[in-house]
Amino acid sequence: MCYTKNGKQGGYFVEIVRQPEVVEAFHYDLQLAEKTATEIKVAIQPVDMSQTDEFPAESNSVVGLRIEFLVGFDEFSISGSVRQLVTLIGKKIEKPEECTPEELNELVAPLFSIIQRLTYEVTEIALDRPGIQLNFEQN
Repeated sequence: MCYTKNGKQGGYFVEIVRQPEVVEAFHYDLQLAEKTATEIKVAIQPVDMSQTDEFPAESNSVVGLRIEFLVGFDEFSISGSVRQLVTLIGKKIEKPEECTPEELNELVAPLFSIIQRLTYEVTEIALDRPGIQLNFEQN
């Protein structure tokens, strides 16, 4: 199943067609030693569709998105990776540098949402209290 998001007026893309998000790994680890440092890596990888006859590659793109994360707290840490394949209608991206930070934020927002949901649910169960709500917003 995939879903489509039409760009809003002033948005970054005309249309985004998303494949389902994939959770590659998610780990909850009890901290028995010192607090783990937080590390988040966001990657975008354009897919070459120029040899695919059915795909109008001259004005559209397919990109792979991936987030690897390690978030440390006093009592525990979470880590893992999530990914998604998206088609951008009306936007050609051949190199990761061609995607602005604002565009990248819009593209990866659903992946950060998955990490937030997983963290909340797992910490609620593991700690037997209300779950931890992550906030990935930049100040």
